[in-house]
Amino acid sequence: MLSINISELIWTIINFFLLYFVLKRFLFDPVCSFMDARQAKIDAGLDAEKQARQTVEQNRERLAAEKAEARVEAGRLLSEAERELESRHAEVLSTARDERARQLAEGRAQLNGQSALDEEALREQSGELTALLTRRILG
Repeated sequence: MLSINISELIWTIINFFLLYFVLKRFLFDPVCSFMDARQAKIDAGLDAEKQARQTVEQNRERLAAEKAEARVEAGRLLSEAERELESRHAEVLSTARDERARQLAEGRAQLNGQSALDEEALREQSGELTALLTRRILG
């Protein structure tokens, strides 16, 4: 029949608890603390990644907003430059027209003055030529 030996049972229980204590102390606790530390590092890495993604997204949004502002500002500056260019172009064109009109008036005045001088010179010369021609014919 089956008999239970009490001393063997007590030694088995003692061995079981001793083995449990040794395994818990030197295997389970270090492995659990290692796993907890590893999990903490993983969680910290995931949190850092999440924060980095948020930062990247915020930077993208900020850069997009700055880019849009820069485009608006560039458009405004370009419009101002075009208006300034048109204004200066009109001013230069007006100045050139005024200068041309002034030079044309001066040229006409000089031409009229020169024509008067030429007519006077022709009259003087025609008188002299008439006198010379008359002397030759008569004389």
